[in-house]
Amino acid sequence: MKPYYIQVPILNLCFYITLLFTPFLVPVNPAEAKSLYTFAQVVGKENQPELSEDYISQYLNQETEFRHHLDLVQQFYKDRSFELAWFRNGKMIPQADKLIEAIGNANKEGLTPKDYKVKDLRGLYRRYESLPASDEIKQKKQQELDLALTASYFNYASDFYKGAVDPHSAAAIEWEVKRNKIKLNKALETILEEKEHTPYYEFEAVHEGYKKLREALVEYRRIQEAGGWSKIEGPKVVKPGDTAEVVLALRKRLLPQQQVIEQDTAFLVYDKKVENAVTDFQNRHGLLVDGVLGPQTYEALNVPVEDRIEQLVLNMERWRWLPKDLSPNGSEYVMVNIPAFRVYVMENGKEVLQMKSVVGETMHSTPIFSHQIQYLMFAPYWNVPNSIVEEDIKPKLQKNINWLETQNMEMVTTFGPNAKRVPVSRVNWNTMTRNNFKYRIRQRPGPQNSLGKVKFMFPNEYSVYLHDTPADHLFSEADRDFSHGCVRLERPADLATYLLKDKPGWDRNRVIQAMNAREQQRVDLPDNMPVYLVYFTAWVDEEGNVQFRDDLYGHDKDLARKLF
Repeated sequence: MKPYYIQVPILNLCFYITLLFTPFLVPVNPAEAKSLYTFAQVVGKENQPELSEDYISQYLNQETEFRHHLDLVQQFYKDRSFELAWFRNGKMIPQADKLIEAIGNANKEGLTPKDYKVKDLRGLYRRYESLPASDEIKQKKQQELDLALTASYFNYASDFYKGAVDPHSAAAIEWEVKRNKIKLNKALETILEEKEHTPYYEFEAVHEGYKKLREALVEYRRIQEAGGWSKIEGPKVVKPGDTAEVVLALRKRLLPQQQVIEQDTAFLVYDKKVENAVTDFQNRHGLLVDGVLGPQTYEALNVPVEDRIEQLVLNMERWRWLPKDLSPNGSEYVMVNIPAFRVYVMENGKEVLQMKSVVGETMHSTPIFSHQIQYLMFAPYWNVPNSIVEEDIKPKLQKNINWLETQNMEMVTTFGPNAKRVPVSRVNWNTMTRNNFKYRIRQRPGPQNSLGKVKFMFPNEYSVYLHDTPADHLFSEADRDFSHGCVRLERPADLATYLLKDKPGWDRNRVIQAMNAREQQRVDLPDNMPVYLVYFTAWVDEEGNVQFRDDLYGHDKDLARKLF
């Protein structure tokens, strides 16, 4: 039964509509204005047909690409009492054009438009428009088009906002960051202007990191269309001050704004401008920054533009997997980018702290997941995992039964304050395995402790955390994959000071004192800090430079097999 006001005589109806568009001398209460707007919407839908669950199921099950969105489509129409969504007064609303345009431009998002053109939406509308109002088929065509638009939206929006690949269903991708929980049926309501506008309203991405990669994709595709770049070949090593033919190629590639005169031998000299350009290139590709044209720099220069485009698309996909709000209870979070060997602290979308890191070697790769830093442990014990006891410590004890003492280590009954020391002679080290070892080994606090002077705790199934290290020399390396999975920090005191900035009494001086104490001390954070351990091999930095890194663990290759 229709609401009573639909049956108002036509003169009264005209009066109400006139009121909607007539300036008022008396201010209108916002609640009353909303009521009038709702009334106008209802009037616009008066003569529209409605759908049914059975009809929706029947229609969507005819198309494989629509079928897997059946639940979403049903819920969307159920929430609106099965009224059509994309029509007002028998005409397709402007938002339908926005959707069709977004699908047509899917390649700009690193997606494939044909994947979402399941139905010829404009063709369906032309067919609908061509039918006279008296034709009984017209209503059916209207229903079909409305369903096709809704299903096409979910087909496209699911990939655009959540990712074309579900990382949690593909074990090889190894991505356990918390899911993006966007409710696409609610997002569609914003598209249709039926609820408060959000970024979804304009089919816009929600992360700046993604948007910057999208801009880079346009530029690299422009380079591709222009023929890409030529291969750089020359002597094995070219240093500043050298003269070589390859310098001409370097100038054309890295200094495109410079006018090169090939007949002028001065352009063959590896001068300061070329050195600076090579240094900048090495910086942007995570190479050893020495200004020398050597094997690794040659290799990075000669990666085809098509491969760089693929790398950009893969990393845009990873951004879609991240939650819309990276810091749900505040404005700050910590991000560890594993292939970059970097840790970033973000506040209100801006980078406020950055430092080098050491991550897990390939055999002990750092896992990709998210959590919350809950507390810091100053002057920590290093509780050695049994796997390391078996693989690394057991062989040393077989050769020297006193080896633990030389490393300021001890064998105990358990980790924690109730631990009691046990002589290592109690264990038959020839038959010991990680599974039958009933004791624990730990390293005492001190300057040589493997965890350094502080660790940042977010208890997790991987037993991975951020921590200091006495091996500071490792931070001078370009590739820093040396750990057993944990993340070592270049400037742990800076991060500790930042995390404790809102805790009374904890300034930098007290942080330094706690780090250099001889007794372990736990300090809880005022509020838990979100931390993301992620895997981006391409991104755009704060200065707008496109950065590329090697596929450290082969995750790019695994994702490419799923995505392309």
